[in-house]
Amino acid sequence: MADPVRPLRTGAAAPSAHLAPGRTTVPRYTGPAGRGDAPHLVVVAGSAPDPDLGPADRLVRLPTGGDAAGLLDRELATLVTGTRILVTGPETVVQAVRAAALHRGALDEELVLVPTDIADSTRDRTVHCGHCHHRVVVHADVGDAVACPGCRLVLHVAGHHSRRLAAFLGAPTPQRAP
Repeated sequence: MADPVRPLRTGAAAPSAHLAPGRTTVPRYTGPAGRGDAPHLVVVAGSAPDPDLGPADRLVRLPTGGDAAGLLDRELATLVTGTRILVTGPETVVQAVRAAALHRGALDEELVLVPTDIADSTRDRTVHCGHCHHRVVVHADVGDAVACPGCRLVLHVAGHHSRRLAAFLGAPTPQRAP
């Protein structure tokens, strides 16, 4: 994966005063504590450390820049009913695996997401341009302004995350990127 794009300016837009953060679609994570006793397909992305494995768990690795959809196509065909999916690694990859699993019929209740980079609010995020529909990985926080490489508009990284697209909404502004 290419180096993420840096934001044009941080804190470009203040968080909405009328909407509490808990009422946005920004992902919230329960962590591995919420995994239960069911067997898990454990997907470790990139160089993330291996989580604790249960006796019936199966560990697979998704290399950096790997194809999450292809990995799930191979692995889901071999799972038994009741197997859950635990994904750990950078948030951008965790969300991409989640989107691929949901597209293949998994339910949110069957997924345990454990991103390894959420300690810092400014981190790599996939942003979907609301104007030209281009997706780009940026190193930004919600509320930052970033340039869309597709249409060159300045985008506001909104507090809306699409589970289907595995991306934050980049709301276009009337400005053009330099």
